[in-house]
Amino acid sequence: MRLHSWTIGLVLCALTAQAQAFSTPQPGQVIEVALEQLHPTQAVVGFDQIYYSLGLFADKPAKAFDEYCETNGQGEADQVPKTAELLRPASFTCKRAVGTYPDEMKTVVVGPGGQLYLTDGHHSFTTLWETPGAGPRLKMWVKVTDDFSSSPNLATFWQRMEAARKVWLKDNQGQTLPPAQLPAHLGFKNLQDDTFRSLVYFTRKAAYGKPTDGAIAPEFLEFYWGNWLRTQIDLGSYNLNKKGGYKDAIEAVAQRIVSLAPGSKVGDSGFTARQLGGMTQLDHSELEKTFDKKLPYVIEYRKSRD
Repeated sequence: MRLHSWTIGLVLCALTAQAQAFSTPQPGQVIEVALEQLHPTQAVVGFDQIYYSLGLFADKPAKAFDEYCETNGQGEADQVPKTAELLRPASFTCKRAVGTYPDEMKTVVVGPGGQLYLTDGHHSFTTLWETPGAGPRLKMWVKVTDDFSSSPNLATFWQRMEAARKVWLKDNQGQTLPPAQLPAHLGFKNLQDDTFRSLVYFTRKAAYGKPTDGAIAPEFLEFYWGNWLRTQIDLGSYNLNKKGGYKDAIEAVAQRIVSLAPGSKVGDSGFTARQLGGMTQLDHSELEKTFDKKLPYVIEYRKSRD
């Protein structure tokens, strides 16, 4: 069939409009993107935190669908038939519509050229990137927090990102790195492992939680704790390949966090322990839950990768 030139023009205009709409989403907007389209704003993640989730998914496959739904702000998964696949959203259902729980969604900043920079969700999305049956092409919904696309160049863009504390420019040893050394994609092959980041995660609700002063938790909260703890604890003293050694390391991290006075600065973060949600007393029951329900999955998944 032969198309008239005006028909072709209309099609091209429509495609251009769609491209522009995607390249300049507005703050507050919720958009769907493939994981491979997201540019990390940190070079490191805690592999063991992701190992826990991957080990859990291997043992209880339905949990992967819960992760998908919850990360889209849809609550838990609802109907998940045996034939369901994450790459086919129509093959299963979530309990709520996308964005019902916006605080559970991951966030992005729009940069020059419409590039999307992930500011929260590196662990959840790397987990899904590495989950069998999901991967880089998996489409997820994210929430736009800022539009910095008007930055005249990348140098200015990164200056704005640093001023807004929306980028973590340190490697897995706590050393500063330039934005140019940030990876282009998520996934184990692209990101570095920061063990302290994982250890902090495993003390959540036991040694720290949401800030108690009503303030919104800053991006990269666990990294601020981890970078400070790097100067406080020698991990060489613990055998992290054994449950007992790993348990001792988690407890040491938790004890150090709660020992810091609420008004004390956490390293060079600029935040106080209170602002980072630090607790003044250790919740031993929460710590025991971690030891019983999370740590075994970490150890077993590590073994499966050897």
